[in-house]
Amino acid sequence: MKSDLDALMAQKNLDALLVFGNAEHNPPMTYLTGGGHVSAATLIKKRGETAVLFCNDMERDEAAKSGLTVRLYGEYPWQEMLKEADGDSALMSAMRLQRMFQDLSVSGRVGLYGFTDLSSHFAMLSHFQRLMPTIKLVGETRDNSIFMLAMETKDADEVARIRRMGAITTEVVGLTAAYLMERQVRADEVVLKENGSPLTIGDLKEKINLWLAERGASPTEGYILAIGRDAGVPHSQGNPTDEVKLGQTIVFDIYPQENGGGYFYDFT
Repeated sequence: MKSDLDALMAQKNLDALLVFGNAEHNPPMTYLTGGGHVSAATLIKKRGETAVLFCNDMERDEAAKSGLTVRLYGEYPWQEMLKEADGDSALMSAMRLQRMFQDLSVSGRVGLYGFTDLSSHFAMLSHFQRLMPTIKLVGETRDNSIFMLAMETKDADEVARIRRMGAITTEVVGLTAAYLMERQVRADEVVLKENGSPLTIGDLKEKINLWLAERGASPTEGYILAIGRDAGVPHSQGNPTDEVKLGQTIVFDIYPQENGGGYFYDFT
């Protein structure tokens, strides 16, 4: 749980966490902010203190919904800093991060997280480490990440959100089964749509996508809906032009996500 983060930081000897990227579809950032329309953000959490979220000025109201302390990039005038960096945008970004760290009195070992562009951030962090040699940036493997350990347990709100996704997912599976059972079947055992044309895997996916959208969920990582030969191929997402026929095996593995990049529910 998020309430375990400070203890986990102490266990891993981390003085602060540094998270980059959007608040949506970015698990570490989504976990700490709750999601929302905040892009290219920087979050700094010192051990024993509330996280501080730095964001673009125009997204300040969206960032405030996180309940975190919000600071604006506008506090660090980029044109002046870019001039100081002789036009090097990576150096300018490193200088801005340096000032953020100085403003928050960050020191010591800092864990590095977030889904973002690797090349641009590598360039920026290379400059940053030269600017702040006393800061030790620490990377972690996914399975041993502080966030993975924190996420192993859930608070009541997280459990409620996962249960809601479970209800949505199983309802959509039920709608899919009901739709198939209601369809007319041609003499050659091809299942037909309402207009009498053959029902394909692609047609069925369009229905499923609509039902998910109506319930506030998204197939952000796709899903497996495969018939016949494809059903026997691991992780085949199916051929959209394949016709649905009686007597053929269908594998349906669906794992939708809350809109905005929150929790999933996996049902096969």
